[in-house]
Amino acid sequence: MKFRVLGKTGWRVSAVSMGAWAIGGQWGEVGAKQGVETIHAALDAGVNLIDTADAYGTGVSETYIGKALQGRRDRAHLATKVGHWGDRQGDSLQYKSVHSIYQCCHASLFRLATDYIDIYQCHLSKPERPELFVEAFEQLKKEGKIRQYAISTDDVEALKAINVNGQCATCQINYSILNRVAENAILPYCQQANIGVLLRGPLAQGILADKFTADTVFEDSVRASWNSGKNREKLLARLKLAERLRPLVRDGRSMVDLALQFTLAHPAVTCPIPGMKSPAQARQNALAADGELTPEELRAIDAVCPPGKAS
Repeated sequence: MKFRVLGKTGWRVSAVSMGAWAIGGQWGEVGAKQGVETIHAALDAGVNLIDTADAYGTGVSETYIGKALQGRRDRAHLATKVGHWGDRQGDSLQYKSVHSIYQCCHASLFRLATDYIDIYQCHLSKPERPELFVEAFEQLKKEGKIRQYAISTDDVEALKAINVNGQCATCQINYSILNRVAENAILPYCQQANIGVLLRGPLAQGILADKFTADTVFEDSVRASWNSGKNREKLLARLKLAERLRPLVRDGRSMVDLALQFTLAHPAVTCPIPGMKSPAQARQNALAADGELTPEELRAIDAVCPPGKAS
């Protein structure tokens, strides 16, 4: 595993880290045993940053991480989020006070079975009152309950609002070969402001994992809308683009390797955080950190999926 410096924190984190949405069960059923084994496999492969959220499985993902890190807490930087609790149940929590954010942090600490969170992130991509999150985060930081704070957003103005005091440590951004919009504004801003970048969606929700076909039927709650209508048409178009990248999959390099190594080539990026819901996936994703793409290969990708655009 290779390691990179996470922005202004100075922490060295694994070049490929772990996204823990999948183990929350919304991408297909994952039991506690499988979730814990997946986390252990990631740690054993050199991963030392795990990203989750209180909303992932409505606390399930955080709970599995808490179980997995008993006796191993010092082996991982924990990043979690606040902002979407209850959304999928139709009973969204309203974040209208510092107190509500503070309560959510305490609940996450309990589920994660830890005394502190390394990176506490605003999960709302465009919070109506970002100053509430900043105030809460600053207080939680003073009390030692969190070490750093951040936001998950693709909106550069929302990022600037959380970074109003220059203290936003990281930003979680949607970025992949098939979605390069972040190259236009938010990635350059992160690089200029020394903000660490965690990448969600580096495999385009599985499209770049080389396991879907035109006949695939999705049963998980996240991708069920891909089964019909315009979303199905978009999926088929993106699968055709992925197929055009196949000449770059060679010499022991998988499509997963190609996708993750592409994201690592951007100078603003710290690490992608692909989802993992089995030990095999954890090991496969981690291996991608050991390779890199040549300038010629990056130009070949540009020809299929142009810079700054979403395909």
